[in-house]
Amino acid sequence: MRYGTLDDMQSSEAVAAAVGRNVRTLRQQRRMTIDALAAAAGVSRGTVIQIETARGNPSIGTLCNLAAALRVGVASLVDGDAAPRVVVRRGADAAQLWTSAAGSSAVFRIGTDPPDVVELWDWTLQPDDAFDGEAHPVGTVEVLSVLSGALALRVGDAELELATGDTVMFEAHAAHRYACVGRQPVRFTMIVLQPGDAGLVPPTSIAPAPPSG
Repeated sequence: MRYGTLDDMQSSEAVAAAVGRNVRTLRQQRRMTIDALAAAAGVSRGTVIQIETARGNPSIGTLCNLAAALRVGVASLVDGDAAPRVVVRRGADAAQLWTSAAGSSAVFRIGTDPPDVVELWDWTLQPDDAFDGEAHPVGTVEVLSVLSGALALRVGDAELELATGDTVMFEAHAAHRYACVGRQPVRFTMIVLQPGDAGLVPPTSIAPAPPSG
């Protein structure tokens, strides 16, 4: 593939460097070996090494195959901007994905795409209300921080109560339950961390013990 040399286009060397950097970064983020990426893209191991070390400009077909194997668009491979990605989701755009008859709610604030998933949730549970969560794949972790009120948490056979300002982290591969304690609503944030290899490793325990959950 020959890249244009117009003033408003990157030089072929700059494009090769950007592609190499982006392919290597994306491959490592997806925890793929060079051999695994080569197999998924239908190219040789040597081709991947040449691309990652910016020793050649790949063909359009190779770029498309690499992008498909890495689950991104071609633009993500040729983008030469190394600035950190910043994504903003305004409050009005947050999605309320669960509500109850009692007025409780779970708002999905923001999250990442696979393979390594990170989600931020904003929960409010009304008095006498609760939510039962299903077990996640092994390797998934949840972090809860109580902003106001009191929260009862059950993870497997472990039970604990969290007051305002308390934070807990627990392995979420067992069924879990959140419940409001007392006569005031409880509001808490929840971060879900699910790595791309979640579910591939057997659990070491059924439920964590307090205070780490």
